[in-house]
Amino acid sequence: MQREMPFLLQVKDMDNAPDELIKKCRHGLDAIRLCIQLSGHTHEFLCDELNIDKGHFSRIMQGKAWFPDTKRIELMNLCGNRAPAQFDALMTGCELVELSKDAKIRELEAQLAALRTAA
Repeated sequence: MQREMPFLLQVKDMDNAPDELIKKCRHGLDAIRLCIQLSGHTHEFLCDELNIDKGHFSRIMQGKAWFPDTKRIELMNLCGNRAPAQFDALMTGCELVELSKDAKIRELEAQLAALRTAA
C-alpha cells in the first residue's frame, strides 16, 4: 500500500480538549482514549496512519500494552487535539501555552507600549 507523504496531508488545527474532560482522566491511557474519541476517527484509520498493528492497538486500548511514546505527537496531530499533552501538563502542575499565541501577545504588548509612550 502506498502512503502519502506527511507534508502533503492536510493538517487540521489542533485544539485543546475540554478541561472538564481532561480532569476526569485517571491516567495517560484515559487521555489517549479521550484524544481518539474526540477525533471521531476509527481505530482502524489510526492504526493505518500511525503504522501500529491492529492487535497491538487493541491491547493498548484495553490497557494491556503501552502506547508508543514516539507516536504521541503524531496521534495528537491526526486527532486534532492535545488531550495527552494537556493531561501531562495537569499532572505536573503546568499549563499549556500555544506558541503562536505567545508571539501575538508580545506583538500586542509592544503596540500597547508604543501607544502609551506616544500619548
